[in-house]
Formats: sequence, structure tokens, C-alpha cells
Amino acid sequence: MAKFRAHAEYSAESDAVYVLLSGREIEKSVCLDDFRNIDYSADGAVVGIEFLGVGGGVDLAEVPYSHKVEKLIGDLNLGIKIFA
Repeated sequence: MAKFRAHAEYSAESDAVYVLLSGREIEKSVCLDDFRNIDYSADGAVVGIEFLGVGGGVDLAEVPYSHKVEKLIGDLNLGIKIFA
């Protein structure tokens, strides 16, 4: 079995980025606001974070693991603006 590696995925069609932080199953999602959703596993670990409307930038305020998330979004090399 391949080892899980955290990464970010971009969808041009929906102007969204999903940052996958864990290979666990999603148990619940919490909406931070109209542009940010956090997915959690059954034990409360963060599985992933969805950012919508990323053409206008990404707000990392109140986002868990924000430094790691910022790096993974930067690794996409899309020039997405980051706000904290």
C-alpha cells in the first residue's frame, strides 16, 4: 500500500482548491463561511479543507494547519493569493 502524502488539488471548472491532509474517511464537514469548508474524520482529525472562489485569494484565518495548507497551495504554482 502506498504511503499517504498530503497535497492540494485545483479545479479550474469550480475555481476551487481542496487540500487533502489525511487519508482517513470523512465523517463530517464544517462550514467556516461561504468559501471554506473543513472535513473531519470520526475521531476529529482534519481530513481536508475546501476553498471556493480561489481566484480572489484564499483566507487562512481560523484554518487548522494554516502553514502546511499555505505551502501545499503554493506547491500548485498557480499564484493564488494567500490572506491570513
